[in-house]
Amino acid sequence: MLRSDICNMKNFLTFLFCLLTAYASAQLTAASYSIKNLDGNSPNLDFGTTFYGKNKIVFASSRRAPGVSNKKWDGNDQPFLDLYIGNVDAKGEITNIKPFSKSVNSKYHDAMVAFSPDLKYVYFTSNNYLDGELKSGNIKIFRATIGSNGHWKDIVTLPFNSDNYDTGHPSVSADGKKLYFISNMPGGYGDTDLYVVSINNEHYGAPVNLGPNINSKYKEYTPYVDGNVLYYSSNRPGGRGGLDIYMTKLDGSLEKPINLGKPMNSKGDDISFIINNETQSGYFSSNRRGGKGDDDIYSFIQETVNPICDQTVAGVFVDKLTKQPIPNVFVTLYDSKGNKIKKVETLADGTFNFALSCGETFSIDGFKEGYFENKKELTASHENGFENKITIDLEEREFIERNGVEMLNVKTITFELNKADLTKKSKDELTKVIRLMNKFPKMVLEFGAHTDSRGGDGYNLMLSQRRANETVRYLIELGADPRRITGKGYGETKLVNKCSNGVKCTELEHKQNKRTEFVVIRN
Repeated sequence: MLRSDICNMKNFLTFLFCLLTAYASAQLTAASYSIKNLDGNSPNLDFGTTFYGKNKIVFASSRRAPGVSNKKWDGNDQPFLDLYIGNVDAKGEITNIKPFSKSVNSKYHDAMVAFSPDLKYVYFTSNNYLDGELKSGNIKIFRATIGSNGHWKDIVTLPFNSDNYDTGHPSVSADGKKLYFISNMPGGYGDTDLYVVSINNEHYGAPVNLGPNINSKYKEYTPYVDGNVLYYSSNRPGGRGGLDIYMTKLDGSLEKPINLGKPMNSKGDDISFIINNETQSGYFSSNRRGGKGDDDIYSFIQETVNPICDQTVAGVFVDKLTKQPIPNVFVTLYDSKGNKIKKVETLADGTFNFALSCGETFSIDGFKEGYFENKKELTASHENGFENKITIDLEEREFIERNGVEMLNVKTITFELNKADLTKKSKDELTKVIRLMNKFPKMVLEFGAHTDSRGGDGYNLMLSQRRANETVRYLIELGADPRRITGKGYGETKLVNKCSNGVKCTELEHKQNKRTEFVVIRN
């Protein structure tokens, strides 16, 4: 049953649900933008911008230029589309425009390019034109290798192309592992749908349709991926006219894509949105009224926060003194008002991860028994998909209190099985005891060794005393004053839980009783 059908039912609770859903959807509106028509537009078609590194733009145009074929296309009586490159100046204008590559500009249409992050490969849309001949009327995506001199070579057709349908408008993810494109291949939802394939070196996976939350029975065009946000154009109903620019989440979690509204969209066709998420500026193309030609390129500045902008924080907790990672820290994420958002536990390597909303301030609190609590603030930028990295120090407490008794914050000293021999790990831990005794020269300690209830009572008492004696002997060997440290074996006489003789308990419960304690007698 559709949500619209449910909302027509005469039920107060259902009506209230629909009202709240509609209200929540209404809050998710696009950011605000300011736009500008570029001086470098021609009277002909100019569209389909792509970033080439940080300071250059590649786009398609049917302008007349020296060295480029002026053969006209019957569709609009303009020259065939070719690729051009220009520099981006401080005002966002594209300057010093020239043909991009003679090795790829064919005598037919060439447009809509995308580059791998390392600029090793370029993907471009062209007529089914290879080896100098037009093979069919379809458009296809081709890949070329960019040589050291900038020329494109080794042009190949991608394996999911077909003579029976179109593929085009490539867009590569920031990590270079996915290629997004449009196609009217069989099995889609409408005219042209958005698809994605995985990239593994020079191998490509099977095309995957992005689904009904993104695609419609109408045309979907010009995908562009910014982190987890997908921008694209569609002529679905509800827009301002023609093709409008929309944005949504790649995971399809939004029921409907968000129309970018005015001034990004018009009564004409608005396509080819790209954004630099560091500067919050970018370009799109439109054939709206008032331009210089057929399609024009417009620059824009995003003036408010993207409503579905997301970031992550990857953090690690480390010991303030040793700088070693701390596992099993309870980490809590709070919003700017102190409301708890999520709580996790650090992994064995001390790491944790949270999802964040862009442009908001958060605090991250870390707690672990035996350490002082520490909290850090973090303000997420407006850069979509950005991973914040943070390291938080926790200072270990020197003293802890258990059952009203003050003792040193030292890990339980361990011994060889049924013996009084110290393990190497425990010998390292006992150096901390020496350090604290040196720091507090008047402090007097009693080392207590405890066992669980398994085994005979007398045996446990004797074993624990041997272990206490060996520990004190080793500390004196390390330099401890024998007048300030004594040892006593308690066996199973001071259990901390119900696990006495004859009581069935888990291994973990027995382990709680197998403990050692440095009790502070005088400080």
